[in-house]
Order: sequence, then C-alpha cells, then structure tokens
Amino acid sequence: MEQHGTRRKQPAGIHRTWDSLFSSLTLYSGMHISFHHHLRYGDQVVAQVLSELGKRGLSSLSLCVSSIMGPAVESVSEAVRTGLVTSLETTGAKQPLSDLIADGALETPVIFRTHGGRSRALKQGETRIDLAFIAASAVDLTGACNGVDGTNPFGSMGYALDDALYADVTVIVSDFLSEQPLRYVSIAPGQVDHVVCVDSIGDSSLMSEGSLRGRASPLQDLIAVRTAGMLSSLGVIANGFSYQAGSGVISMQVTHRIAALMRERGITGSFASGGITSALVELLEQGLFTELYDVQSFDARAAESLKTNSSHHEMSAGEYADPTRSDRIASKLDVMILSATEVDVNFNLNSVTGTDGRIIGALGGAPDTAEGAKLTVAVVPSMRGRIPTIHQRVRTICTPGEFVDIIVCERGIAVNPLRPEVQEHLENSPVRPYLTDMRTLLDITHSLCGTPQYPERNGRVVAVIEKNTGGVLDTLCAL
Repeated sequence: MEQHGTRRKQPAGIHRTWDSLFSSLTLYSGMHISFHHHLRYGDQVVAQVLSELGKRGLSSLSLCVSSIMGPAVESVSEAVRTGLVTSLETTGAKQPLSDLIADGALETPVIFRTHGGRSRALKQGETRIDLAFIAASAVDLTGACNGVDGTNPFGSMGYALDDALYADVTVIVSDFLSEQPLRYVSIAPGQVDHVVCVDSIGDSSLMSEGSLRGRASPLQDLIAVRTAGMLSSLGVIANGFSYQAGSGVISMQVTHRIAALMRERGITGSFASGGITSALVELLEQGLFTELYDVQSFDARAAESLKTNSSHHEMSAGEYADPTRSDRIASKLDVMILSATEVDVNFNLNSVTGTDGRIIGALGGAPDTAEGAKLTVAVVPSMRGRIPTIHQRVRTICTPGEFVDIIVCERGIAVNPLRPEVQEHLENSPVRPYLTDMRTLLDITHSLCGTPQYPERNGRVVAVIEKNTGGVLDTLCAL
C-alpha cells in the first residue's frame, strides 16, 4: 500500500486549548470544513469543533464529511438550523439531520458520495477542504498520529488519510499526547499543521454501535445459508479468493457460513477487506485469510489487531475504492456481499432512502465494491414488516443494476440476465430449485404485501446521489 505523509508542511503547532488553536488559524464564513467518522457513535469532536466555530461568528460553512452518525448528527443539525452550516457533502445521514435535508433546510442540494467517490472528488479538486479536523487517538510532539494508541483507540484512520493529504490546513484533535515518537504512524508529521489537545475525543467503546446489529433471525439465517450454498456451487470459495461483506446481520452470517466451508475444505483466501470486525480478525488469526485491508475498524479487537498484526493493513479511502485507480482494492475483490433497503427488477439497489422517500441510510463503499468485484451478491429479505423491499423501480438508485450479479432473498435466487454464464452454472447445481427471476419475486412479494403507494417525485431537489466517477446518478426531492 502507498505511504502517506508525502506532502511537506511546517512543523506542527501544539495547542493546549481551542482558543490557542483558533488564534493561529485564518477563519472566514463559507469555509469548507471536513471530519471523519471513525469514532462513529462515540464521536465528540464534531460537536466541539462546531461549537467553537459558532462562537466565532462564522456562517455558511460547507461540511465535507466521510459520514455523520451518533452525537455528530444532532450537532450538524443544530448548525444547519442556525445557519452555521449551509452546504453538506457526505455518504449518508440520520435523523434529525435527514429530515432537515428532506425538508429543504440547506441552501444547496446535499451531495451524497460513495467513499471512493469522495476520495476521487478530493484528488481531482472537485471538492476542496480548507480546514480538516481529524480525530486521532494518539499524537506525538512532531504531529505524527494514529488511531491505535491512547485511551480511545478506534483503529484505522482510512477515511481521514485523504483529508490530511488534500486539505489546505490539517488539524489533529487528540486526547493523548505522547512525549515519545509513536511507533505506529497513520498520518505523518509532514501532513499536519496543528495539533490541539482536548479532554476527550469521545468514547471509542461506542464505535461498533449502529452497524453491527444483533443475532440473526431464522429468516436471515436462511438467506445466509442459501447464499453460501450458491457461492459454493459457483466454485468461487477457493484457495486465494478475496472477499468483502457488509456489516449487516445477513452479510455477517454469510461470512460465518463461508468460514465454516473454508475450514471444512482447507481453503485459504488471499485477503478480506473493507470495514474490519473482530470476526474477520479471527479468520485472519486462524489462517483462513492471509491479509486484511482495513479502511475502518468496527470494534476494539480490530483496532488492536491493526496495531499488532503485520498482516493487518491500514488503507486510505483512495486505496480502497477510488474509481480512477486501477490498483484499488475494490477492483481486486472476487466476492462482494452487500445489503440494501430496496431492490428492483433491474437489479438496482437503494441504500439511502426508504420507500417513502425519507433518508435512512448511506451509500458507503457498496457501489464502489459492487462495480469493482468479479461477483456482487445482494442479500435482502423480500419484505421488512409488511413493507416490500422488491419494487418495479427503487425509490433511489444508489448502486446501478449493471454492477449487481445476484440477488438472494428467502423466496429465491435471481441472477442478472447480464450474467448468463452464472445462470447456466447454477442451473446445473444443487441450488437450482431456488432459482427464480426478479419479476416473479416482485409478483409474489406484492401479492403478500400489496403494492405500496409511492410518494410523487416532483418537489425541489434537496440532494443528489453522485456517481463515484462524478455526475448525477439520481436525485432526492423535498417531501
């Protein structure tokens, strides 16, 4: 993987208070500010920074954030209400911020980008960062920092590495200042302008909340069993294969089932990638995969593994998924397992909005990896409650159907007509009884749930789903 910290800056200034830091910065209304979300539900940096910026009378800030969750959601929402923030670029949003977006509270449409798309936009200058605030669990006197030491280790700083590389001014925010040089360095001193020491960057024990959900239901486990069986029938679980799965319940169950097959058959994969969990660390330690590539650590065990295991690698969002890079990890994947809020008969996936048009999720890296992987499988229940997940057209296209090869639900396995060789292979395999098509799945699901009443899409455009290569993929309208 590439080395970070190549852009030289002056020695970092060490500040013990926010006042000291801000007296050293040139601030003005309309600035572009960035944050990362590696602390997830434990983050307290966003709230502190926005509060300090608000005290200084700024307005009309643009936020370019890797994602927004936990306490940061309310902090950004309040900043939108007061006019401190009027423009937003992110991969997703939660309530109450999502409702403010849907109601048109921001002056300009929100731009939803994938993780790879954000990296590309920064590299190509499509979006800029005047001032990056980067939480680090540890920093030393030179400005070198990481996410694996200190009192709040959160692991990989993958989404922040591009911010440090491209921002005009980079500020490291940390609650642990080491008097000795750090042995593990995520961001080198040459990319850091200022360090500010705070009482707390948050609570890293909460970083796994909001994504790593509980025990699988029998229905979810059924989908996972069928998915693993289908992958086995295709012969893709073989020595040297590479793999990624999302953090949803079904995806994690698929990983569990695949690991069991690997143990049974003595298979060793080359690497697993993406957001890294303790389950994937366990597979690395058991020798089922030889390497992990980590853009975001989801729990304490993953953070500790990154620090201590030389086969566990930190990677930037650009290394992970920038679509302009031929060497991105996303393009080296053999198998990608992902989930969605909705799917449609053309294999399009929606991961941002519900059927009612409300924003409930994020793009993340799913569209990037779906495009790059040799085989992309979406695992979804046919309905949630009495609401169907299968539609004639998804409310919002997030991952284009041309990049989705197979959809698995409890009522069958549908293969994209663009992959006839996959269809032919499965028709001569043990999973043949489960094969169906999307039209049949749509008819069955709607016969049970009824056809939803879809809200009209004729309001003012309040958000844009951007292609990872740039340009508009879909739009969200005010409700």
